[in-house]
Amino acid sequence: MSAYVYGTLLALAAVVVVDPHAIEDGSAVLIVLGTTATTFLAHVFAEVVAYRAIGDVTDDRTDRVRARAAAAELRDALPIASSGAFPAFFLALGWLGALSTTWAYALAGAGPIVRIALAEIAIQRLQDRPMTVRVLVGALVTAAVATAIVAIKVLVAH
Repeated sequence: MSAYVYGTLLALAAVVVVDPHAIEDGSAVLIVLGTTATTFLAHVFAEVVAYRAIGDVTDDRTDRVRARAAAAELRDALPIASSGAFPAFFLALGWLGALSTTWAYALAGAGPIVRIALAEIAIQRLQDRPMTVRVLVGALVTAAVATAIVAIKVLVAH
């Protein structure tokens, strides 16, 4: 779940920093996909390094066990890899002229916010809990906090 939220936040941050010209020339798609891909790689790399760091130095693990652990890390990081797909799709539609740049930008930004809000609902399903108004309010609050985090990141970075 953390990879899902983290990857989505960074995909949203990448969308926020593009401008209409970047949508028109297609570079917005590359920015979002590049951010998503490098976030995925960085996450997997960090997890593999952390796995090696916490392993017992005297432990005699085989390369096959390490390969299985690396494969598990790749699987767990897949939500990061998918986080940029929705915004990149809409930015590509703007680039191809199927959507105006305004609509492409709005939909590319709305997608990750909705995805983060849906994380609260997914958590409820994973924990086999019923859907309540409180969960829906929590989803909206989660989306608002995510949006604030991205806004702070953009303000600090620019």
